Amino acid sequence: MTDFGFYERQMAQYAAYHQDRRNRATHLVGVPVIIFSLLLVASLWRWQLAGIEVTAAHALALAALVLWFTLDVVVGLVLAVVLTPVFLLADWLAAAWPGSAAWWLFGATFVGGWVLQLLGHAFEGRRPALVDNLFQILIAPMFLAAELLFALGLRRELAARIEACRRLRSDAGRPAGA
Repeated sequence: MTDFGFYERQMAQYAAYHQDRRNRATHLVGVPVIIFSLLLVASLWRWQLAGIEVTAAHALALAALVLWFTLDVVVGLVLAVVLTPVFLLADWLAAAWPGSAAWWLFGATFVGGWVLQLLGHAFEGRRPALVDNLFQILIAPMFLAAELLFALGLRRELAARIEACRRLRSDAGRPAGA
């Protein structure tokens, strides 16, 4: 159980920075709010491609989903299902409010989401994982989706491997993502 892959090491690093239940709770709201804000602003850039309207949010969502599915198909699928309504709402609001109202909503949700994240880390007493590893921005949604699966009693082997990796790396005194 000591041969951990890239994905497990990244998830273990994220877990090491998110042990406090209050921190996890603020992230459960803050991460989707930040994703919504980014999809909203990206949905403002629209163009026609072969007669179909596409947005920068389509490209952003596609790139994220390809990464997530590459790292873990099941977690990627959960994220696709959970984030589809978030994407659709952001796209609809950007189309309905293409002007300053969308930018104000972006600002409020982006800042609000980060305030929740930082509040959680104040509870944790530890800085955000992305300070040490910027890739953690892309791991955060995966971790939350995996936590949902774990809470449902699914993917227990993955949960055990992530925890074992976190403990091993913590015991060795190394950062969990190195």
